[in-house]
Amino acid sequence: WIAVTAELSDGIGEVLPYLNATVKNAVYTPEVQNLNFKMDAGVISLMPREIIVGQVACEEDATKVLDYVKKLVNDTWEKRTGITPVYERKEEIKAKDVLDFLPRPNCRDCGLPTCFAFAVALLKGQKRLQDCSALSKPEFAEDKEALARLLQTGITEEVAT
Repeated sequence: WIAVTAELSDGIGEVLPYLNATVKNAVYTPEVQNLNFKMDAGVISLMPREIIVGQVACEEDATKVLDYVKKLVNDTWEKRTGITPVYERKEEIKAKDVLDFLPRPNCRDCGLPTCFAFAVALLKGQKRLQDCSALSKPEFAEDKEALARLLQTGITEEVAT
C-alpha cells in the first residue's frame, strides 16, 4: 500500500461539515477540522489545506481517488445550500449495522469464517461488497444497494476499477 498527500492552495475547512452530513461513513473531528472516511479504493483524510489518501495500491489509483475527492468536495460546496451541515462527530457505523443487510449463510466464500467477521473486515476496508458472493444473487440486490448506501461505496466502486 502507498499513501499520497496533496497540499491545497485554497482551504476546504468550510466544506467539511457539509461532507460530514453527506458522506455516510465519515468521522469528523471538529476540534482539529479533520474528516476521515473509507472508500473501496482507499482511506481519505481531509484537512483544511491537505488531503491524504492512504491504503491505495499504486500512484494511478491514488490519482483517481484524489480526482474523485476533488469532485466530491467541489460538488458538495456547490450544493451546500440544500445540505444541513453537521458540525459534530456522527456515530460510527457498527458491524451489526452491516450484518443486518448481509444474507448470513456463513458460507466462507469471502475467505472469512462468519458473516460477522466479513462485516468487520468491510468496515476496516479489508473486504469489499463484491467479496460476498451471496450479495451478487438477484434476491439480495436490495440488500446490496442498502449496504452500498450505508457504506457510501456505490459511488466509489467506479474509482476502484
